[in-house]
Amino acid sequence: MNIDKKDRLILEALQTDARQSLAAIGKRIGKRIGLSQPAMSERVRKLEEAGVIEGYGARVNLRALGVGLQAIIRIDTTHAGIARYLKLFESMPEVLSADRVTGEDCFFVRCAIAEPADLERVVDALAVDGSVTTSLVLSSPVNKRVTVHAARPPKK
Repeated sequence: MNIDKKDRLILEALQTDARQSLAAIGKRIGKRIGLSQPAMSERVRKLEEAGVIEGYGARVNLRALGVGLQAIIRIDTTHAGIARYLKLFESMPEVLSADRVTGEDCFFVRCAIAEPADLERVVDALAVDGSVTTSLVLSSPVNKRVTVHAARPPKK
């Protein structure tokens, strides 16, 4: 699917507030990009069908839920351990995300934990098949969405 500037602006608007109606998006950016509400709806449907939009969700404030700490855990394992780790990550509610990476480590895992005892339990579970290095997250000052400028323009 070729993503044009109009699609990028729609994606940016949805990332800002996915609860807004397509009519509201149309009022805000539709005139600027020259699309009616039905045309915007059709573009969103096509973006969903193409897998560009994977879903919609809420951003949850973990601190409000009593989960005030986050940790980045780097894991080094063997190639044989990768599949076991993937299953382990899925089974652990503390794991927010896991990235398979190149370099000395195999995974960067972001975990949410309520207190230090939880971190100890998580680290022990993750160290079962490899070495771990843990860093506590002090803050997350940059958390970007995909923007019109970051997305690659369509090839002509």
